[in-house]
Amino acid sequence: MSSCDSPALMKGLVPLEDARAVLAERALQYGTLAQTETVAIHSALTRVLAETITSQINVPSFDNSAMDGYALRLIDCQQHITSLGKIELIVSQRITAGDAPELLIDNTCARIFTGAAVPENADMVVMQEQCEVTESGQVIFPTDLVDAKPQQNIRPAGQDITIGQILFQPGRILRAEDLGVLASMGFSQVKVQTKLKVAVISSGDELVEPGNPLSPGKIYNTNSFTLIGLLQRMGMEVVGPFFAADTLADTQSVLTQASAEADVIITSGGVSVGEEDHIKAAISSGGELEMWRLAIKPGKPFALGQFNHTPVIGLPGNPAAVVVTFYQLARDFLWAVQGADVQPLLVLKGTATFATKKSIGRTEFLRARFNDGDIEIFNNQSSGVLSSSSWGDGFACVPAGKLISVGDDIEFYTLTTAHGHG
Repeated sequence: MSSCDSPALMKGLVPLEDARAVLAERALQYGTLAQTETVAIHSALTRVLAETITSQINVPSFDNSAMDGYALRLIDCQQHITSLGKIELIVSQRITAGDAPELLIDNTCARIFTGAAVPENADMVVMQEQCEVTESGQVIFPTDLVDAKPQQNIRPAGQDITIGQILFQPGRILRAEDLGVLASMGFSQVKVQTKLKVAVISSGDELVEPGNPLSPGKIYNTNSFTLIGLLQRMGMEVVGPFFAADTLADTQSVLTQASAEADVIITSGGVSVGEEDHIKAAISSGGELEMWRLAIKPGKPFALGQFNHTPVIGLPGNPAAVVVTFYQLARDFLWAVQGADVQPLLVLKGTATFATKKSIGRTEFLRARFNDGDIEIFNNQSSGVLSSSSWGDGFACVPAGKLISVGDDIEFYTLTTAHGHG
């Protein structure tokens, strides 16, 4: 348990850890909402694996040379030292990567290059820098080779992966490196979960779409684009985005359309206590809704429910609060119903370069940067300041009821690995 999962100190607020537990339970009840499909591995980045991957071959499938040099037999070295006092062999074959080598003839060596298959009866590769080639083409080797261990500079078959080895389990979020591993085993395609379809709904008559002029009292709709980016980075399919005007009828209509097209609905705005916030009433009319007041800052208002049997997550309207609640709560729920292994945010320990002026009864997530162990916060932590999230690469955590002084050891939630891939 993190120190930032501390109990709420303000009456009526839901602790973050309790909210996470409820979301995890609901995700378990819903199960995996995605189907499965088979895709080419070059299209599998960030996709969620839906099968167990077991290797049918050794990787590499043959003994190969770790460097450019000469492949030889130790028995020939020992015989040459005994009879001649030196090791001098003729080259009987030249082996490049992709060649099928022949067995070494007695008292000969093979010129070999990195990655090339080693002859079956060779038990050593000597790097070319240790050898001397005579004018007649014979190769003189160091005499101490007689004491060398077999298999020197030879990469054995199965050094990377062995036949029957289980590499990946269902639920893994495939990374770029995974695609290379799949290719190394000969897989050209893989079974994955279909992309979770997530509808994005913003509400509020004050919102204007980017590209249009702003009239007095209006602001641009930022939350939709933030959520679209977050979902796309998770490899999910965005439905919409939709906009709901501040009327009950329009909100119900948008929710009906979204629920018909999406696996999950995420709303921003409309879940606070204002009389013009119609998300609550609209969802309740077609399903059920739980309203929470979370013990975190920013992001106190939060909703969880379903509309026409489609899960709904209601995020606050303030832009920075959207980012915080998405990462702290919505993200893990989405991974779970996508069929992915839920990967908690990575928590680092660092040193505060800032001080807080007063303690509050909620856990604070300050938009911050982690720099060589030092944690620096943005100069304006208002929940309406979205540039704080763009500037930072994570959250500095201030536990409920705590004051932070310069030099204190604190926790930092890094977002650089938050999307399940590198």
